[in-house]
Amino acid sequence: MATKQTSSSESAHSGNPENARPGNPENARHRRTASRAASLAGDLRGRGRRRRATDKLESGEFALARADGAVADAATMLASRIRAHMAAGHLDITLTDNRYTMLSVRREGECNEARTGPQYRVRLHHMFADATPTVTQALAHYIGKDDKDASKILGDFIDANQHRVRAEASRKGGRLITKGACHDLQDIFDGLNDHYFDGTIDATITWGQKCGKAQRRNSIKMGSYSLEDRSIRIHRSLDKAYIPRFFVEWIVYHEMLHQVHDAPIVNGRRQFHSKAFLEDEAAFEHYALARLWERDHLDQLLTY
Repeated sequence: MATKQTSSSESAHSGNPENARPGNPENARHRRTASRAASLAGDLRGRGRRRRATDKLESGEFALARADGAVADAATMLASRIRAHMAAGHLDITLTDNRYTMLSVRREGECNEARTGPQYRVRLHHMFADATPTVTQALAHYIGKDDKDASKILGDFIDANQHRVRAEASRKGGRLITKGACHDLQDIFDGLNDHYFDGTIDATITWGQKCGKAQRRNSIKMGSYSLEDRSIRIHRSLDKAYIPRFFVEWIVYHEMLHQVHDAPIVNGRRQFHSKAFLEDEAAFEHYALARLWERDHLDQLLTY
C-alpha cells in the first residue's frame, strides 16, 4: 500500500510545473515522504523474509532448515542488522543449534585488501535470528568492543530464551551425565563441534558408569561411539584433576570423528580407523601433545 501511495504521489506532482522546481518546499516534502515510504516498504519486506526464515528455525528441525537454506538466509539477514551498528570490519555470522554455547566470537586481525578493519567470526544460537534492535545493537557492541553493558543485555536475552534451546535428552531415554567433578563433557563437545565441525555433529555425550575400587588393569576403553543412537560415552576415570582438558578433548574429538567417517569393510573386517580418519584425527590442535601425555601417564590411566 505504501508503494502505491508513493507512486501516485510522484505522478501527481510530476504533472505540476510549480512542484517540479528544485526549490519548492512542497516538492522536497513529498520527496522525503516518498523516501520514507520506500524505506518502510523495504523494511517490511525484510521483516517478512526474516520471519519466514526464523519460523523454519523454530519448527524444531534445525537440520532440515539448514538443508533448505533457511539457516543461511537467517544468518545473512542477522549479519546485516548487526553490521548496521558497527563502524568497520568484516562480520561472518553462523547460526547454531547448540545446547551449551549460545555465543562465541573469534576476533582476527586486519582483513585482506578488499576489506578494512578486523574480521569477526561469530557463532550464535538461532534464538538471535529474530532478536530486537536493542539486542542486535548489543551484539554489535559486544562483538566489536567486548562491551560489558552489552554483555549483560545479551545474558538477559539468553536467559529469557532458554525455552528455545534444544533439550538435552538421551535418544534411548537414559539419563545423561555431562558435568563431572573436573570436566564438563557438554562444554567440551560444543566447543569442538563449533571449532572443527561447523556445528554439524548431532550426538549426545555422557560419562560412563562410576568406577569401583581402583586397580591396575591391562587396558582401558577411554571413549566409545554408538552409531545406532548417535551417542558418545567417555570413561569416568578421565574425570580426574590430574588429567588436562586437552587430553579429554582429544578423546571426545576422536569419538566425534566416527560420525564423519564411514567404517568400510577391508579383508572381511570393518575398519573403523581408516587412513582418512587418522588424517583428520591428526588435525586436532593438541594431537601431538595429547599423544605424548598419554604415553607419559599410561600407568595412571590404567589404574582405575
